[in-house]
Amino acid sequence: MEVQSAASVRIHAYGDFDSIVVDQVPIPELQDTQVLIRVECAPINVSDLAQALGGYQRKNIPFTLGNEGSGTVVKSGSHAYAQSLVGKRVSFIADSYGTYAEYSIASAFSVFPLKDTVTFEQGASLIVNPMTVAYMVDKLKEGNHTSVVIDAAASALGKMLIRWCKLLNITAVNLVRRQEQVDILASIGAEHIFNTSDDGWKDAAKAVTSQLGTKIGFDAIAGSATQDMLDLLAEEGVVYVYGGLSGQPAQASPMSLIGGDKTVKGLWLVNWLKVLSPERKVEVGYEIQDLIGDVLKTDYHTEVGLDGVKDAFKQYSAKKTDSKFLIRSRRA
Repeated sequence: MEVQSAASVRIHAYGDFDSIVVDQVPIPELQDTQVLIRVECAPINVSDLAQALGGYQRKNIPFTLGNEGSGTVVKSGSHAYAQSLVGKRVSFIADSYGTYAEYSIASAFSVFPLKDTVTFEQGASLIVNPMTVAYMVDKLKEGNHTSVVIDAAASALGKMLIRWCKLLNITAVNLVRRQEQVDILASIGAEHIFNTSDDGWKDAAKAVTSQLGTKIGFDAIAGSATQDMLDLLAEEGVVYVYGGLSGQPAQASPMSLIGGDKTVKGLWLVNWLKVLSPERKVEVGYEIQDLIGDVLKTDYHTEVGLDGVKDAFKQYSAKKTDSKFLIRSRRA
């Protein structure tokens, strides 16, 4: 039976979580390279929250929320590759259509077939965080770095990067804001953990990075955190800003850039995926799937259905550590 419409979680006003409702949305005709996916699971990521607030990839209101998910391809356009995906379990980025829905539409080239050993729950969070970490690891390998500074280190992405660095024998210097986050990182075997709420934290961290000769850092916060990270790096160091949790512009003093010959750059997964060859993209996807059960695992705090997304966004916006939500799209 042809699917004509799907229950979809849409936001009707930026920044107003009470405007999040489940609507019945018509499914348009597929373009040649598109596929129709019966969605199983999708996570709430920081980027999803930022989009709902209007600070990231703005769309015309109302729109279906969610940027990544997992499911089964049930229909395709006429392109040969799109047709080859029909019947396959996949992880995907939903482009313009959102993932918090019973069905979604994606480009065939934004879809990653799942190995039999990977569950829909794991596949739901295969792209946004793990692939961003893969991009970071690519930067670390490219520069032959043996150490790195990570802020917001207790986040889901931060923990993934810490575990992958350990696998590669790269020393991670980890910055967090609260003691509970120190404890969380210690529990996964992280070393060199610094609470930026403590007096003297920067001097203590600088002593470590100076000894290591650290020249690279990944900043999820921006604002004054960018300058803090620059201060920890050796000459010719580079800070990659990949998030803006502070809600403030990244700060960098002229003397850090001039006298220290340091650099601040942006790092966005979308740009990396654009330049990767299809073959390399598949390689990265399979490499991530090999690590998804441990190094790149996502720990979900709560599971909700489509009708629970509104309340989940309200809770997630409190920015509590480990408050990771999984949305199940299928009705019981």
